[in-house]
Amino acid sequence: MAECELACDAGCDLGESPIWDERTGRLYFVDINGKRVHVYEPASGAHRSFQLDQPVGTIALTSDPNKLLAALERDIVEVDATTGATGRVLATSPEEHGVEGYRHNDGKATPQGSLLVGRMHSKWRDGNPGRLYALHPCSSELVQVLDGVGLPNGMAWDEGKQAVFFVDSAAETITAFAADDKGTPKVETARVVSHVPTQHKHVPDGMTIDSFGNLWVALGESGAVVCYSGGTGQELRRVSLPVKRPTACTFGGDQLQHLYVTTRVETGESASPNHGGLFRVAIPGVHGAAPAYKFQL
Repeated sequence: MAECELACDAGCDLGESPIWDERTGRLYFVDINGKRVHVYEPASGAHRSFQLDQPVGTIALTSDPNKLLAALERDIVEVDATTGATGRVLATSPEEHGVEGYRHNDGKATPQGSLLVGRMHSKWRDGNPGRLYALHPCSSELVQVLDGVGLPNGMAWDEGKQAVFFVDSAAETITAFAADDKGTPKVETARVVSHVPTQHKHVPDGMTIDSFGNLWVALGESGAVVCYSGGTGQELRRVSLPVKRPTACTFGGDQLQHLYVTTRVETGESASPNHGGLFRVAIPGVHGAAPAYKFQL
């Protein structure tokens, strides 16, 4: 039976993008709306955060353990992993033809060291499309990979099958693609793995993959993380959480034996205790597939 506990009472408005760095024993995650990057160290229980000047959609580890990559509203920037000071701008997203309301959303480094990052509109429910971009090492250009995405979100790679999985929260789908030599999706190979329409009541959000090739997905507004077969899309198990609004998940710990889950704020008298916190789940026999990939600086 899975055991869930509060790891860190972070108080996030919109917690997202948890990522474990095995080199430092730190787990990073962001509060998008709070414009903060949080740093949690399980060994000591220490927790701190630093403020940025823009909403931060995602962070990625880099080949330098002292530097993170942060996707702000338009810019992809280096961030000092200790002080939070921003450094050079690696890339800037193209203009959306004067349309306001766009920002970067979920993203991750690929196994080959590139960055895959989504770009979304705040009013995605009204049909404003998002896109998926790639940033390759030694380049300053964000290359469009997918267009017409409703709400680009979670990503995961199965290196053994050379596959990349991608969540479109608006379409409520998880799609598998063959990965190219940079770890980015080959568009023509798209195959929908899971589609569970809920009229956006329980949308799939952030995602990770375990050592069996199964996908673990935070199901927004459901109070649960759901495990799907990476091959068939069949729901294999569901882990309930003590909060209603999980957002993303990742495996961490020295054996990748814990599933860490970020959450977002709840309002009203029915709000769960510790909403907006970081939770840790131990699931017997389940471990992460591989340490988080790093963007190659």
